[in-house]
Amino acid sequence: MYQTPVAIQHRKAYHLWPLMGVPVMTTTLSKVLFESHATAYSLNNAYWLALAAQIAYQDKTTIQPAVAKLGLNQFEFLSRRDTEGYIAANDDIIIVAFRGTEPTHLRDLLADAQFHKVQGPLGEVHQGFLGAFKLVKDDLLSAIQRLRDKSHPQSLWCTGHSLGGALAVVAAAQLLVDGHTVNGLYTFGQPRIGDEIFATECARRLAGQHFRFVNNNDTVTRVAPRVLGYAHSGEVCYIDTAGKIQTDINFWDRFLERVKGRMEDFLKPGSDGLKDHSMRHYVEHIGSALKSGG
Repeated sequence: MYQTPVAIQHRKAYHLWPLMGVPVMTTTLSKVLFESHATAYSLNNAYWLALAAQIAYQDKTTIQPAVAKLGLNQFEFLSRRDTEGYIAANDDIIIVAFRGTEPTHLRDLLADAQFHKVQGPLGEVHQGFLGAFKLVKDDLLSAIQRLRDKSHPQSLWCTGHSLGGALAVVAAAQLLVDGHTVNGLYTFGQPRIGDEIFATECARRLAGQHFRFVNNNDTVTRVAPRVLGYAHSGEVCYIDTAGKIQTDINFWDRFLERVKGRMEDFLKPGSDGLKDHSMRHYVEHIGSALKSGG
């Protein structure tokens, strides 16, 4: 039996409600607090936002009840063609979460545009990602205007997994261009999105607030290719084979050396890269890190 989430107003944080069959071996994770005004990396927030990204895969009819259990009592669904996501809010936070896609669909999206970049917010971005975002851009901006308290603006957080992570980054960039403050951007298994200028501007304007998680051999994070001018933004949080979250950039560099030449297995059914891309594994590993104290 889990307790109903309770707002901790004086700490600007909220209890987390375990969701979606995620293994919760003790009641510890039911007491995880979202730190709504965090100005640096927060493992608590990473867990919340990982769950928010996972919830985005649910059916529209079950997403709203799920986020309501998190204490997010305001909700708007985003859906235009193949682009879907949601915005959930309360008096302190607004969370924008985008649904990802099947890896084979992601591969098709990348192939269809042949890695062509076009001008987007803060720099050039992959044509397919920008096109997918533009489908819901106006709906997203209008919803945030409606949900944001003008006298006491809530903190704003963006998240997503796979293609949803790419859309979350483009959305955050657009929100920045439009004058919004983005308090945090956490993505999981996202591909590269744009050129070096885009990556540099995202990193500069979201310094200490932009984190991308990579689970072991998740090869989705290795496309679009660097040789075609694509670059990653955000501070990497690498989940190693033992499930430990590594934030040491030197560790990441050593990992990249080990995976060179493996791209021929990209999205091959049954490959480690595809298994490691599962959002469920991201949630489980981050939850385990919380239980063990990081």
